[in-house]
Amino acid sequence: MTDIELDNLYTELCHTMGGIGEQRAPLFLARFALLAMGAIGDAATVQRLLGEAAADLAPAAAGEGDSRQ
Repeated sequence: MTDIELDNLYTELCHTMGGIGEQRAPLFLARFALLAMGAIGDAATVQRLLGEAAADLAPAAAGEGDSRQ
């Protein structure tokens, strides 16, 4: 996949999530992840990618993303 193809697909991903709305975006991402794991078809590769995706992402702070005060 070229850099241009990757950029175009990322843009499509962002537009799709915007179109389905913020509340449904996590469900979309979960469904997409399951489909992608199946398409990758290799458990070791999926485990590596999961680790890379989580790298440097700190756990959410208590109450983060909760707008209720």
